Amino acid sequence: MEFQKTEKNTVKRGAKKASYNKKEIYALLDASEICNIAFNVDSFPYVQPINFGRTGNKIFVHGSLKNRMTNALIEQGTACLSVFHLDAMKLSKSAFHHSVDFRSVVVMGNVRELKTNKEKLVGLKSIVNHFVPNRWEHCRAPNDSELNATKVLEIEIDSASAKIASSPVSDKKDDEKLDFWSGKIPIKTVSEYPITKKDVNENIEIPKHVLDFYEERKNGF
Repeated sequence: MEFQKTEKNTVKRGAKKASYNKKEIYALLDASEICNIAFNVDSFPYVQPINFGRTGNKIFVHGSLKNRMTNALIEQGTACLSVFHLDAMKLSKSAFHHSVDFRSVVVMGNVRELKTNKEKLVGLKSIVNHFVPNRWEHCRAPNDSELNATKVLEIEIDSASAKIASSPVSDKKDDEKLDFWSGKIPIKTVSEYPITKKDVNENIEIPKHVLDFYEERKNGF
C-alpha cells in the first residue's frame, strides 16, 4: 500500500530517492521519538520539536491548555510534520560535493482535538508507548486533573512521502587524482544501559520492556 502522490507530497528533486510506501514510512516514524511540526502564529512561521505517538494512520501530540503550537494546529485544522535520521556524513575531495546519507519523512494530515478524557487516554497511551513500547502498562495513568490540563491532538495522515539517500561518496573524475582524503563517517543514535533512579526500591528490578528497548537500540538504528 502506498500514499497517493499529490502536488503536496511528491518528491521532485531526487525523485529516485522517494518512497510512498506506507509500511516504510510508518517504520521511519516509529524509529524516531521526536518529530518537528510546522505551524503559524500571527502570520509568522514556527517549527517545534515534540515527542509524538503513532497508531495506525494517526499521529498523536499533546501540550498544555495555553500551548501555542497545539492551539495554532487546532485553528489551522491541518498539520505538516517531519522526522529525519542522519546515517552518514559523506566527505568528498571537492567541498561542493559533500553530502549525507539519510532517511526522512514528511507527513501532512488533518487535525482533530480529542475532547473527552477517554479519547485523551487513547492518544496519550500511543505517545507513551511510542516512547518505549509497552511502557503504558508499567506506570501510573494520568488522573482527571492532569487530563483536564492537557490538550491532545490527533493528526490523521492524509499524505506522506519518504526520501532515502544511501550511496557511495562521489568524487568527480577530475578530482580523483587530488591528494585529499574522501570517505564516509557513519552516524548512529544508540541507547545506553538503563540507569535506575536513586530512590527506587532496590527490590524493583529494571523491567523487561525497558531492557528489551535497550537491547533493540544499543547498536543504533
